[in-house]
Amino acid sequence: MQIIYARQSVDRKDSISIETQIEECKKELKQNEEYTVYQDKGYSGKSTDRPAFQSMMNEIKSGIVSRIIIYKLDRISRSLIDFLNMQTIFQKYNVELKSCNEKFDTSGIMGKTIVNILMVFAEMERETIQKRITDNYYARGEKGFYLGGAAPFGYNKIETQLHGKKTYTFEENTDESPIVRQMYERYINGQSLSAIARWLNDCKIPSRRNKAWLPNSVSRILKNPVYVKANAEVYNYLLSLGATMNNPVDDYIGENGCYVYGNDTQRKGSKFVSLKSDYVTLGLHKGIIEPSLWLEAQNIFNKKKNHSNLGTGSLTWLQGLVKCKCGYTYYVKKYKTKVNEHRYLYCRGRRNNSCPYPHTMIPAQKLEAIVERALLKELHNLKGESGENVIKDTPEINSLKIQVVKIDEQIENIIEKIVRCSDVTVEYLNKKIEALDAEKKSILEEIAKLELKINRANHLSIDVSDILNDWYSYDLETKKQIAKQVIDKIVLEGKKAEIIFY
Repeated sequence: MQIIYARQSVDRKDSISIETQIEECKKELKQNEEYTVYQDKGYSGKSTDRPAFQSMMNEIKSGIVSRIIIYKLDRISRSLIDFLNMQTIFQKYNVELKSCNEKFDTSGIMGKTIVNILMVFAEMERETIQKRITDNYYARGEKGFYLGGAAPFGYNKIETQLHGKKTYTFEENTDESPIVRQMYERYINGQSLSAIARWLNDCKIPSRRNKAWLPNSVSRILKNPVYVKANAEVYNYLLSLGATMNNPVDDYIGENGCYVYGNDTQRKGSKFVSLKSDYVTLGLHKGIIEPSLWLEAQNIFNKKKNHSNLGTGSLTWLQGLVKCKCGYTYYVKKYKTKVNEHRYLYCRGRRNNSCPYPHTMIPAQKLEAIVERALLKELHNLKGESGENVIKDTPEINSLKIQVVKIDEQIENIIEKIVRCSDVTVEYLNKKIEALDAEKKSILEEIAKLELKINRANHLSIDVSDILNDWYSYDLETKKQIAKQVIDKIVLEGKKAEIIFY
């Protein structure tokens, strides 16, 4: 039995049609010789996952095929590995391969050698085309060109010009952008992703694909830097995730949103969690979320990622804030006696014997009393600041943060030079690093002073005076929410507690 195999991935003016391939292959047959045609239309030659090809291989394995005729070698495969595997099967079942375009006989050594050489060039051509497409994709992304897909929720896609060429960008959708802002506000004020999704569905707010909102779709919006008015702090955050930043930090002036693009196959888990295989380019569009709000949402995501329990417990209002010096969080256990009920804090590191500190039973009531005194004192201090009208994310602070990034870049460049320098030069460069580091610390102190007014009294969603007056009447859940807004963490080392405020 003889087989004619033909394949065409797409219809193009410059491509050979399946009908033409079959007619050319028929010329290799003797008069009245029987044959069967197998054809795959719309399938690439880079893999063997093609229905007609698989059926043909099953026929070969049945032992009834003597010869396969193809128009050209790359019609049967564009992968050298795949071709070598099928050649092994051809030899096993004594099947001859005949190509109309490349004159060779696979029954001889020379023919086999020629086939392998041709396959190397066929695969090289495919990889060259693929690399050209990939390079063009990254080059367009680096220049800020639109890379395809629908506009994200909150934006419309519009046509524009960049470097004299047609492209697309986003403009704010005034019906959807307030909803995006509400999603961020709800999340930083304690609502879960599921609760936000329920709110969207209850309000019958359509998603971009007119499907029900899910926690994952909410999460992607809250993590996506396309929405943020990117400033130096956002630049540093994305850089810390491993992203390659296409624009200098000077361009991050708190106006435009960001595109994230890269190799999806190298990305592990959800997008925007790790950007080690990704690139970030400032978009042509304006952001709609303030950088402080966007970064606060990322901070909450990161805390939930790093803590196995971030405050869902109902045994103490300190749940999720207490952390052992070893790195693990604390949980609470409750014990009842005939007379009283006792609550104790335990380090989670005890479960796998990884905590090196004494396994002391810490009464929850005792730690609550210590933290309560410190918290109320801190709130008294905040009360004096709460009347000030402070503007968030000032250009002054952003400018200082840009200076810090530039100093870090200078230090990195010097460190690279040290490897190739003499001892005398190294000593000079080390002094230069020390001077830059001192300058950086001075700028960071200045930033801290400026941000203190922004991030303290204005950080609370409840009036400080109300908290001080009503603290003892609040239930556990309310105390928990207030504590989260004022306290960064409580670090325990044995019985010693360090309370760290924002």
